[in-house]
Order: sequence, then C-alpha cells, then structure tokens
Amino acid sequence: MKQYIIGNSLKLVKNFNPEFSEEKLLEIKYGLEAIYLTLTKIITILLCALLIGSIKETLLLMFFFNLLRLTGFGLHATKSWICWIISTLIFILLPYLCMSMTLTTPIKIVLSSLCVIIFLLFAPADTKKRPILNRKKRVFYRIATTITGIIFMIVLLMIQNNFLSNVLLTSMILEAVMICPLSYKLSGQPYNNYKNYQ
Repeated sequence: MKQYIIGNSLKLVKNFNPEFSEEKLLEIKYGLEAIYLTLTKIITILLCALLIGSIKETLLLMFFFNLLRLTGFGLHATKSWICWIISTLIFILLPYLCMSMTLTTPIKIVLSSLCVIIFLLFAPADTKKRPILNRKKRVFYRIATTITGIIFMIVLLMIQNNFLSNVLLTSMILEAVMICPLSYKLSGQPYNNYKNYQ
C-alpha cells in the first residue's frame, strides 16, 4: 500500500515537473514517505484511542506536546517500527496516567521548572538527518520553546482542572526527555549535529 501510494504520487510529480532532477525526486520521495508514515501513525493511534474511549485526552496530549516539539525538535526513532511502538505507548497510555495522577503544587513547580531549564539549555535539539545549521534559527527556536514552556508552567499551576494540568506537565516532560543530551547518548544518536558543518 505504502509503495503504491508513494509510487503514484511520485509519477504525478514527474508528469507535472519533468525538469526535476533525480536528486530532487529522491528528496520528494523522502518527504512523501515521511508524510505517509506520520499520517498512518496518527490515524492508527487515534483509532486505538477512539476504541478505548480516550480520543479527547489523546488529542490534547498530542496537541500540547507538538506545540513544544514544533520549535524544540528532539529525538526521532532510528527505525519506523520503533517509532510506531513508542508513539502508540506514549499517546495511548499517558493520557490514562494524566487522568488518574494527582501531584502536589510543589512537585508541579519543581518538575515544570526543571523542564523550562532544560528547554533553555538544550532546545532546539536537531538530528543527523535534519541539522539546524542557521544560528539565528537556533536562537529563535530556543527562545520560542522556553517561552512556550513558561506559558505551560503558568497555566498548569493556575488552572483547577487536574487532567489538563497533568497533560501540560506531561507534554513538557516528554519534550524535555526528547531534547536532553542523555537521551541522545542512551539511544546511540549524535547530538548537536549542526556542529559537524561549522
């Protein structure tokens, strides 16, 4: 199915853009594969969440986590099947944890503060395939991720809704783990990949 959809999409691109080089077509194919994998993964996770009755909770966690990941970036699984397993576990199991977990305000302050410090120190965290070479972009992404983290922290401490507060905190912890150099080291992936191009 995957090869059928990507193959036909690539044929359409070739038909409408015959001047594209093989290198350009390979880039487009890579992009199409990424889109296909992302969409199928999201659809599968949402269907699972729908079946077990946690669609709203899963969507909220996905939304807040991806707001941080948009500028903080972070680790990607080295294999597609690993990504599938980790993403499914995160977005199916963690919403349940957010519904049942009760943390005291001091614990929330400590955890969210640690996350903001990690964002300030380590965001954005690039990958070998997608190094962030532009210094101004790196600075912008760091500031944006830190500001988003501070906003999350303020909101999660102010709101009375325990679930929403937990979702905001969980999304912060997830992103902090994804950009932490130790996570890169444990997964055997190189960190600060942009330095290889300086």
